[in-house]
Amino acid sequence: MMALIALSFASSAKAAASIEIYGYVDKPQYKPGEQGTLRIWIYNNGTENIILYNVTVEYPWHTYYLWEGNETIKDINAAVLVGGNWSTTLTFTVPTDGRAIASGISNIKVRAVTDKATETRNIPISVASTPAPTMIQDMDKLITLFTILTVLIIVCTVIIASTVFLSTRRPQVTWKTAEG
Repeated sequence: MMALIALSFASSAKAAASIEIYGYVDKPQYKPGEQGTLRIWIYNNGTENIILYNVTVEYPWHTYYLWEGNETIKDINAAVLVGGNWSTTLTFTVPTDGRAIASGISNIKVRAVTDKATETRNIPISVASTPAPTMIQDMDKLITLFTILTVLIIVCTVIIASTVFLSTRRPQVTWKTAEG
């Protein structure tokens, strides 16, 4: 009798809800002002179905006082079955001001809220700083400038050499007395 009473008050065991968040960006590195694409998958690897309510994405340049760099997908209300997934693609623009964390790998924070679990994951993103002086950029323009410089030096050398040659080899002017 005691066992039956204890069983009646005991709550039934629930299966564990578990989700995994996966994602990546479309380029290995971004420059300030450049647009990019973020792809996110939310996978249900638990033992029961879940309902996905919203997904919040915080980029490394997120600021609370401007609320920029934060994107929330609300009212999803999608059922994600066991072994199933939900996916989305977001576009973003790296800011050109000082908010873009440069010269290193930062993280995009993704938080998914379901009816049974909340999960947060970091997705790496790399933002390039301003080009360092040792970086070689626009090499084709530099080669073109050196080619033009070489041609100008050769032309100037030929002009100077011909001027010197002609000035030293001038014919003598002979003056005749005028008849008269």
